[in-house]
Amino acid sequence: MVTPEQIEHWRGVLLRLQRGPAPRGEQFELCREVLVAAPGTPEGREAARLLLEGSMADATTSIADAQDVMNLLKALSSGALDLTQLLEYR
Repeated sequence: MVTPEQIEHWRGVLLRLQRGPAPRGEQFELCREVLVAAPGTPEGREAARLLLEGSMADATTSIADAQDVMNLLKALSSGALDLTQLLEYR
């Protein structure tokens, strides 16, 4: 079970990743554009997941954000969290 506080915290992590610079690269810039244009769509959810996964491979991601992203990805994988919960209040 994920608490409302965790959802709010993870929403902030995703917003930081959306602002950049990590993860870096053209693919991630496209993800950021999709999240601005269509956050509640299947494409928006896929873009958010790509940003989260990409941040784990980018050396410029802070250790604190990497730890938060890892916990967020674990919650997604276990089914305790759905990306729509992070994207619905944008």
